[in-house]
Order: sequence, then structure tokens, then C-alpha cells
Amino acid sequence: MNNAKRFWPPSREFVRYWLPVIAYAVLMLTISSIPIRIRRVPFRNYDKVFHFFEYGIYAWLWYRAFKGTTSLSSRGRIAIATVLICTVFGIMDELYQIHIPYRTSDIYDLAADASGSFAAVILAVLIQDVFARP
Repeated sequence: MNNAKRFWPPSREFVRYWLPVIAYAVLMLTISSIPIRIRRVPFRNYDKVFHFFEYGIYAWLWYRAFKGTTSLSSRGRIAIATVLICTVFGIMDELYQIHIPYRTSDIYDLAADASGSFAAVILAVLIQDVFARP
């Protein structure tokens, strides 16, 4: 029974850093579960742009959670872990979409996922460097 007290109520750290990661992952999987038939596309490869920004946000949330709650001291390790986790999640999401009506699995979507994750992590590291205190 002692262990139950450790997990509830949730710590401020969990709510601040990890709950957004979990909520965003649930949102992405929920959207992936919707069988959408798109008849008119706004522009060519619009979905790649969507994937890029979707996974950029997801990577930023992971990077922020790692930075705020773990003892990983190296930004490089946090960056690599973040990109790997987001890419694996993207692979699983693409494989999941095979089973959803009107959805497809596309290697280019996965490339956009990984690229968005990588770009967000690079941006997070650069911003951290700019605003670092001397």
C-alpha cells in the first residue's frame, strides 16, 4: 500500500513534464484512428508538412520532459533519446494506420516524422544555448 501513495496524487513534476507527453501521444493515436477519406488536398504532400510539425511538437515535449526530470546531463544524449523515441513511435503509428480504413502507411510520412523530431531537437538545443546563463 505504500507504493500507491507515491503515485497518487501525481507530483507536480509529472503533471508539468510527463502528462503533456502522454496526452499528446494519445491525441496523435486518436487522430490516427479516424478513418478519413480526403477528396481534395490543399496542396501536394500537405500531409508531410503536417507530420513534420506534429512530430516536431512531440519531440519538443519529450526533450522538455527529459531535460526537466532526468539526470541525463548530456544534451546530446537527451537529443538522441528523443529522436529515437519519436521515430519508433512514428514507425508504430504508420504500422497501426495500415489497419485503419482509408488510411495508408507511407515511408515518406515516417521520414517527415523523423525529420520533424530532429529539427525540433536541434532547435531546442540551439535555443537552450542562446538563453544559457554564463
